[in-house]
Amino acid sequence: MTYEERIAAAQAKMETLKTKMASTAEKAKVAHAMKKEEIAEAIEGINADLDELDATIAEDYAEYEAAVNAQIDDDIATVEGDIAAAKENIREAKERKDSKIYALKLKAQMKADVLKEKIAKRRADRDQAATECYILDLLDYAECCEQIAFAAAIEADLTLLEAAEVAAEYIEKYGESEIAEAPAEEVAE
Repeated sequence: MTYEERIAAAQAKMETLKTKMASTAEKAKVAHAMKKEEIAEAIEGINADLDELDATIAEDYAEYEAAVNAQIDDDIATVEGDIAAAKENIREAKERKDSKIYALKLKAQMKADVLKEKIAKRRADRDQAATECYILDLLDYAECCEQIAFAAAIEADLTLLEAAEVAAEYIEKYGESEIAEAPAEEVAE
């Protein structure tokens, strides 16, 4: 049942209640003109009508409140589902980023290790040809070190972006623009 249908149903019930209230008011006018005995009987009738009216109002309010609470629960469930999906997307993106950077870093590290071994082997030879090869190996090693540094810089940039995203969520949730250096103490439950 939509809000519009619920409102229309509530308005129809209100019209019924207004009619009953008008009838009760009319009975009250008639009772005023009667004798004491008749007044007592009329008051009993009015009290019965008022009790019925109170019961109807309570029932209608309970139905309306249940409908509104059901709609609110549906809205909350939808929002929670959207939040869960967004968190899953962030987790998957982070895993993809971490795996690519790790693979690049591992490859560069393995190449660097091989070159270190070659360098150690070449140091033993001190003739001119060996020294030239040694220089070339050092240059290759320096290039590998640059690749490792580049991978680390990319990882640092991505981590800063993630920190900015989490900080934005923190500010949106807690309304603070400055984040403490130490985490807040745990609040007793």
